[in-house]
Amino acid sequence: MREVRVESLEKLEVSGGQTRLSANSGGLSIVFPREIWERILAEAPAHEGPDPTELEELDGLKRELKAHAEEHAFETVIEGVQCGSDPGLEYDLVLRPAGLYAMTTGYHFAPVVGPDLMARIGRSLRDDDLVEQAYVIGAVASLDALTVGDDNLKALSVRGRRCTSSRFEMATELWHTLHERLRWNNVETFVGEKG
Repeated sequence: MREVRVESLEKLEVSGGQTRLSANSGGLSIVFPREIWERILAEAPAHEGPDPTELEELDGLKRELKAHAEEHAFETVIEGVQCGSDPGLEYDLVLRPAGLYAMTTGYHFAPVVGPDLMARIGRSLRDDDLVEQAYVIGAVASLDALTVGDDNLKALSVRGRRCTSSRFEMATELWHTLHERLRWNNVETFVGEKG
């Protein structure tokens, strides 16, 4: 038997009935057929909720994101904005940088992000007159939640430091906050089958 220790996980990709893990700076690729991957997930220990450190980092991200926007004179910095026409759902922060082609981004923070929350925010985003794109940021995001988004709806998990967009594609203010203020070197880009 050959044992290989995984030191880093670069990408988790789900497509064509299989799951591919790219690890150890791209030096290792592990491919699981759908049946085996589903068995791994079924036999894995129950999903753990966020620990206090992850919740603290989530709160810090929200604070630092707002501070970044204020320091850089964003055109819009609003807290507690209703998500579209859903009266029971709010963006914790809505930001729009100054500039002609800037997009207005809504940020919803939650301890745990699941597929139901992602779907609900996705529905509200369709009829939102203010917010053009949204990030649902959790201390923990389930694998199912990471498969729900689209070009305008992204999920980011503090645990595992993974996101449905790469650091090159994410909202500039979000990456600057993660990298410069929270000292994240990278995010693991989750690529999977949507919906």
